[in-house]
Amino acid sequence: MNTRKLTVLPLILFTAASIFSSAMTSASAATKPVTDLVFWAGHDSGTLHQALIAETAAFNQSHPNIHVTFIGQHATAKGIAAFLAHKAPNVAMIATNAAQKFIDAGAVLNLKPYIQAKNGLTSAEIQQDYFPVIWQDMQSANGQQYLMPLEKKSTVVLYYNEDLMKKAHISQAPTTWAQVVTDATKITNLGSSYHGIEWTPSVRQFFVMAMDFGGTVWTNAARTQFNLNNKGAVAALTMLRQMVAKKIMVPTQGYNYQLDFGTGHVGILIDASAGYTYDLGSVGGKFPMLAQAAPMGPTGKAYNYINGASLTMFNTGTQAQKQASWTFVKWMSGPQTNTYWNEHTNYLPLGPQGQAMMKSFYQKNTAYAASFSNPKLWVLKPTDPNFDAAKSAMMSDFMKGLLGQESITTALQNMTKTGNQFMSGQQRL
Repeated sequence: MNTRKLTVLPLILFTAASIFSSAMTSASAATKPVTDLVFWAGHDSGTLHQALIAETAAFNQSHPNIHVTFIGQHATAKGIAAFLAHKAPNVAMIATNAAQKFIDAGAVLNLKPYIQAKNGLTSAEIQQDYFPVIWQDMQSANGQQYLMPLEKKSTVVLYYNEDLMKKAHISQAPTTWAQVVTDATKITNLGSSYHGIEWTPSVRQFFVMAMDFGGTVWTNAARTQFNLNNKGAVAALTMLRQMVAKKIMVPTQGYNYQLDFGTGHVGILIDASAGYTYDLGSVGGKFPMLAQAAPMGPTGKAYNYINGASLTMFNTGTQAQKQASWTFVKWMSGPQTNTYWNEHTNYLPLGPQGQAMMKSFYQKNTAYAASFSNPKLWVLKPTDPNFDAAKSAMMSDFMKGLLGQESITTALQNMTKTGNQFMSGQQRL
């Protein structure tokens, strides 16, 4: 395994024996009929797509009586229509907060009977394989379970240009938001062509900052109602606004921050863990790109917003296909497969066993290790299907507050009001 911090691990089509140490089934199994499955996942290009191809191939090799065909298709948007047209896959990756729509349509299966069956998961295995916050995220409101964990990424990681840090006489990466401001200022002061930070503004990343500063995002544990009108949120938005006003931080659109970072004139990026391989690709080896875990606020805590798609089984096919689908889902969600996924995509371990399996890899690949933080401070994306619309609607006032077009207090009050209107269904995009 390459120990250089900046090297992207090659996506080699692995075998179950060499990577997962999975025992091949007995020769007599080859005489049994093969059960065919179709698996949809939305990663239809790039490194993540290649990882899914490799994992599916490894499953097929280690399960000769099941054959899975992987298709790069976005099931969240197209899965229900496919189900109604009797063209749904057997297994799919969907957005976790979209699950209720699939449940209401009768499109997916309750996984509890499979989890509790002989070939399911024991309580001990669940505790070993999944952090409590991850397992709880899979539960539906009525106590049933239609999802299994697949991928989780952290929303806030710092990636930085080591050459610029040295040029600005910065000896170590920032570990607090106050240090981020100080370091970004030093890099900006190197000259008119340099920028301390480039950032495509993100409401969900702002939520993390608000909590780091001791603020709240929600009024209730169910995360169905916003409350951003508090001192912590004010402090976080004030910090961001001052950085923009002083040109320490340059707001960008889309993925322009990645392209600009590759020029070597930007010191720090605030990005999600899954953006690492793309940021590194933009750099193209022109300078050392290192990483630092999410910074702490005055509270001494570093929260992180965690999200990612989950696996579900469609209510389609024969009983044999449904049972085979569970075998595939369990395998894909397990710590060994998840470890391969994490090492190639910079997603996060789902549980204690996966964390242990990643230990040596993280020691050798510190840029990946920066993505993993204390799971007790993970904040999972709300499961309410209205959340994404609410987040998008809040963006207008967030930008006005960031750019000085509204007072900080007004921006946060408007964000709270708008967000709650969308969360309640009173408004829709």
